[in-house]
Amino acid sequence: MIDAVSPPGYPLANGQFPGQQQGATLIVALVMLLLISLLAIGGMQGSIMQERMASNAHDGALSFQASEAALRQAEDDILNSLPTRLTAFDEPLIATPPWLWDGTNPTRLGVGNAGPDVSAQPIYHIARLADVCPIEPGQPCFERYMTTARAQGGSAEAVTVLQSTVLLPPQ
Repeated sequence: MIDAVSPPGYPLANGQFPGQQQGATLIVALVMLLLISLLAIGGMQGSIMQERMASNAHDGALSFQASEAALRQAEDDILNSLPTRLTAFDEPLIATPPWLWDGTNPTRLGVGNAGPDVSAQPIYHIARLADVCPIEPGQPCFERYMTTARAQGGSAEAVTVLQSTVLLPPQ
């Protein structure tokens, strides 16, 4: 039987003595481990970015849905509530661009209900725009109101402002 290990002082099959190995395999293995670690870190950063993007999209969707709920509530109030209609008759229009309205100038007219997932319940404002009269003489005029709703999503950074125009049928 042939022994694969050479006795001390005799060269190995490659011509080197056992004490003269350079450790190249160790260096190659460490470099490969470093490269794999860098790839893993890059993959984790990509995953974190995708998670943040998904979270922001979710916040934006919550904000939009809450704003739509408040807008529908404001439209329902103006169509079915005489006190709301009388209050809105003298309300000023929002002078700033609607997306800058924060609910203070002019003040909000109502608060919507968007459920527990939003950071704050949506608010809305209703103001009378003008009468819209048909071309035919003698026909009654419609009252036109502007409704503006502002809502936040799961965080205060996700804000949506929506507007709609409501025409009230002649009484």
